[in-house]
Amino acid sequence: MATLDLGKIKLVNRGTWASGTTYTADDIVQYTDGAVTSTYICVVSSSQGHTPSSSGTTHASWDFLAKGQEALPSQSGQSGKFLTTNGSSLSFGEAGAGKLLKIHNAVTTTATTVNTPSRGDTTLAITFTPEALGSTFFIHAYQAGKNSVSSDASFFRLFLMREIASGTATELEQWIYLGSNDHTRDYDIWPITFKDTPSYSAGQTLNYHLEVGFYTGNYSLSFTAQESSNPSNIFVYEMGA
Repeated sequence: MATLDLGKIKLVNRGTWASGTTYTADDIVQYTDGAVTSTYICVVSSSQGHTPSSSGTTHASWDFLAKGQEALPSQSGQSGKFLTTNGSSLSFGEAGAGKLLKIHNAVTTTATTVNTPSRGDTTLAITFTPEALGSTFFIHAYQAGKNSVSSDASFFRLFLMREIASGTATELEQWIYLGSNDHTRDYDIWPITFKDTPSYSAGQTLNYHLEVGFYTGNYSLSFTAQESSNPSNIFVYEMGA
């Protein structure tokens, strides 16, 4: 009677691949290629010393039976970081130079009036703790309000101020506006932009706020920020160092 060779009638798990072991067709092994552990099946009659795969590419003696995935690195202590790769392995990293870390934002609708010759807060302000050390901050503020005058053209100034850890306020920049030249009043939203690179320590807060003031030559001039509860906004874009 003729003999029919059925070969293996089931797969044989040979465990972790070993270079000195001879494998035959339908043997299965486990092998870690780099950081990825996969299961392979032998596809030739005999194989010894043939690594199942290298850099993700299988040897001619083997096929993937179940291809694994690289395990994520531990997330412990990685709050606020992002997952990155160098092309061969994963890790958590800080946002680098020029990358947006966070947009800090504040809005106010509280009406407040400042009169000549005083200089005072418009109540548009924001206080926050930076996401990282050495960041650069791009400030975009939009001051809503009404300026009024009984005589003379109504020139006024807006001042951008900064405090570190509730310390003394530093004037960063000032802008001069012609709010009204018809001796009456003017309603508007005045834009303000500035790039700031402050020196601060871990855990310290930053505060940016606006003040308004006037030329001494103006007469009976007043500025009402957030007139009729119209909102003023400030956005601070924090960019990584």
